[in-house]
Amino acid sequence: MKFPENCPAAIAGLACLLFSINASAHALWLEQDNASARLYFGEYNENLRETSPGRLDDIIEPAVTVIDSAGTEKPAAATRLDNYFAIPDGGTILVRALKQRIRDPRADNPGAVYRRFLYARFGSGGSLPLDIENTGNLLRLSFMGKPLAKTEIIVIAPNGWEKHFKTDEKGETAYSLLEPGLYVIEAKHELNSPGVFEGKPYTIESHKVTASFYK
Repeated sequence: MKFPENCPAAIAGLACLLFSINASAHALWLEQDNASARLYFGEYNENLRETSPGRLDDIIEPAVTVIDSAGTEKPAAATRLDNYFAIPDGGTILVRALKQRIRDPRADNPGAVYRRFLYARFGSGGSLPLDIENTGNLLRLSFMGKPLAKTEIIVIAPNGWEKHFKTDEKGETAYSLLEPGLYVIEAKHELNSPGVFEGKPYTIESHKVTASFYK
């Protein structure tokens, strides 16, 4: 378990532990090498990658868009393997996982039933419903094209340490990086928007996005 920077080591007690637990919920993220890209589901800060058979199977038919250097968008296949989805390498990659089954009510909030929308980005260009734009030293967070103000963004370093930021009125926050490697930036936005999916009612839409990049 990684503690946030604002939890002093000498007093990293129950409050900080609960903060870390809340911050480490599962997400999708992308990793890339010279030949292909890999879509993982788990917790990057804990080096946890879910497997199939197992919780990786909770991700139902992720929709992948690849954008080449000319800006042309095209769909791509995501092939489920032991602990990731394999995606053909094509430049910028956008993932939308929209078909997750409705969550059961949480014990601490029995009236809330969640529908999860998970997104992942590698590279710049295109757009996602909940999206993070990385300009090198500035992050911009938006939902349906509009800035998200006063919203938490978590930057997870290659060694698993997290740094937490809050967007300003423009949906922006400045940040800086230290060590080389893969960084995963994560944000979440929830809406009280009741609906029905596959015959099951829900009350909350939970949108979560990551943006991956190498320093």
